[in-house]
Amino acid sequence: MLSSFRADGNLVYIKKPNFDELDYVAELWADEETMNDVGGVVSFPVEKREAWYRKMVNPSDGKNFYCLIYTFDDVPVGEVSFHRFDMEERKADFNIKIQAKYRGKGYAKEAMQLILSYYFCDFGGQVIYDNVINEKGKKALQNFGFEIVSKFDNEVLFKMTKERFIELLNKK
Repeated sequence: MLSSFRADGNLVYIKKPNFDELDYVAELWADEETMNDVGGVVSFPVEKREAWYRKMVNPSDGKNFYCLIYTFDDVPVGEVSFHRFDMEERKADFNIKIQAKYRGKGYAKEAMQLILSYYFCDFGGQVIYDNVINEKGKKALQNFGFEIVSKFDNEVLFKMTKERFIELLNKK
């Protein structure tokens, strides 16, 4: 597992955060405008950060991979990650959040491309899923090329396969 990771796009780069960058994660999760459509704000007290960091950012089990999204001015604008990687089925759950004040600039699409490229081409993933309840998230995943697996009430389960991702890359 990489202890440091960075992937650059044209608008943003993603990287595994250092422990001292978790203040931004707390800010992101506490931002009501950002979090109101994904279930509400999440408290991230200092005393919980070390255990979270070991599990999500620098894990020993190889099941989680977490990055912050930065502009090239080194301003953090969101997070992107995958979780609960199943080594047998080569599948995981996807997560992306762009802080509300930075939305609409193309950052999400590029961050998705960067982490999915790593996930499918370097990490060994075959399929990734995302359960989405908010309309902006649904639209972003559909526009990127995720496929709908199922719908229940306002919740939509999306998936992206390695084959589909490579197909989308080849169309660009």
